[in-house]
Amino acid sequence: MTGSAQPELDFGSLIGELAALRTGPLKGQPSARTLAKAANFSPTTICNWLRAGQFPQEIDPLLAVVRAVRLQAEAVGLADAPATVAVLDEQQWRRAFQAEVRRRAQGTSAAVEAAQSRSVLERIQPGLPLQEVTDPFHLEVKRAIEAPRASQSPLPAYVPREHDQALATVVDQAADGENGLVVLVGESSTGKTRALWEALNRLRTRDEPWRLWHPIDRQRPTTPLTELTHLPPYTVVWLNEAQLYLDSRSGEQIASGLRTRLRDAQRAPVLVLATLWTEHWNTLTTRPPGAADVHSQARELLNGRRITVPSTFAGADLAALAGARGDDPRLGEAADHARDGHVIQYLAGGPVLLDRYRDAPPTTRALIDTAMDARRLGAGPHIPSAWLAHAAPGYLTESEWEHRSDDWFEQALAYVTTRHNGISAILTPVKTSSPRNQRATGRMSTTSSSGAGHRPQAGQDPLYRLADYLDQYGRHHRAEQIPPVDFWTAAAAYAHPTDLPVLGDAAACTETLPSSTNTPQRTETPRQPSP
Repeated sequence: MTGSAQPELDFGSLIGELAALRTGPLKGQPSARTLAKAANFSPTTICNWLRAGQFPQEIDPLLAVVRAVRLQAEAVGLADAPATVAVLDEQQWRRAFQAEVRRRAQGTSAAVEAAQSRSVLERIQPGLPLQEVTDPFHLEVKRAIEAPRASQSPLPAYVPREHDQALATVVDQAADGENGLVVLVGESSTGKTRALWEALNRLRTRDEPWRLWHPIDRQRPTTPLTELTHLPPYTVVWLNEAQLYLDSRSGEQIASGLRTRLRDAQRAPVLVLATLWTEHWNTLTTRPPGAADVHSQARELLNGRRITVPSTFAGADLAALAGARGDDPRLGEAADHARDGHVIQYLAGGPVLLDRYRDAPPTTRALIDTAMDARRLGAGPHIPSAWLAHAAPGYLTESEWEHRSDDWFEQALAYVTTRHNGISAILTPVKTSSPRNQRATGRMSTTSSSGAGHRPQAGQDPLYRLADYLDQYGRHHRAEQIPPVDFWTAAAAYAHPTDLPVLGDAAACTETLPSSTNTPQRTETPRQPSP
């Protein structure tokens, strides 16, 4: 047919055939960057034309894309195939473009509404565009020690290790269009979160519009459940300390939702990046004999996804560290002073935190012991200050209590919340101004007129988080210690209600020992902290 007798061609079908030619016979070539250069548009715009069905405002840039694809087809000997010739016919593209313009002109109102809907959908999609995720500390990467003449980078130069290669394989598979999940498992301060942060660079260089979703609202476990169903393709799900999601009230529902989403190949790729301490991995993946299987969904989700992160540098890792130490003074200092290959722990300030704990005055150390015991016995990561204030006196001897200063609690808080040599503090105040942390906000006096029996309302008590390194240290080195009565009394009064069941179980397994234990015990009424 010729002239007006020719049927109007469907522009959407033609775009689909062009995209299929590029991704199929041409094996993804030319790249989006090459097409973007030919059309003088961004790679994201080119992807939107070919994948999302976005209609270009002008025909000439689109024809430049068609020509670039034709050149690639000629280079591989496919340009003369009948189907290829039809797809790359510029006159056919012009007719299809004009037909689409006429169709859209007839439905302007509907097109505007559709564009508005797409804009709203973009705003409500979980996460942020990956190019906007630039602060590693927002993703809970630990700060490193400071060193003279260190680079301007907030993080030390990175030394890849064996687990990074395994991680890169999973990330690259996701970049190629497959759903994936990987869990880095290891002890505290071994570089798990930093390794995930570095792996994101493999996606930052891709043409596709990757997003990152960090479901940090751990106090509202329904939030991940709600947003899981809306995860678009090209989304990274960031689950640092995954036990806070999977070993929670909604943990099995979250695990089930993740399994369902990862099985959905029609909306691939989605990549889940997670970390777990070894003990939490064991809890989530081991079925207790004769007991209720409370982690069946989590176990199925995690099975086969583990990559172990070693606690120390050894062999080839030490050689790589020696070769990189000139890139950053912090690496050199860690290489010189870290004991037994504990390089990451040194960089993260573990030894400094431990020294500050051991050197702390008795009242301050009692405060830290309270936080350690709260975490190891089942409390969540955010510990109310009133619990610390009312429990700490029970850890002191009579002489230590009598020689305390009137402002002991304020002095102890100042000590534990101060960063030292650039590393994280022993206790970090939780920024409760953000809705995601509003388990409790505001201030409450540490002295209550009604004593230990008064429970503050949610939203009244400042919260603190114990440094991970000391959290783990306490779990190992205080495992046999029995907290004083003051600890349990304060827990009953001030711990968050969701923590009370597990704390109750811990208390039921604990007997009160005489004062011969390392934890001082007093028989008189527990003293209240000074104002």
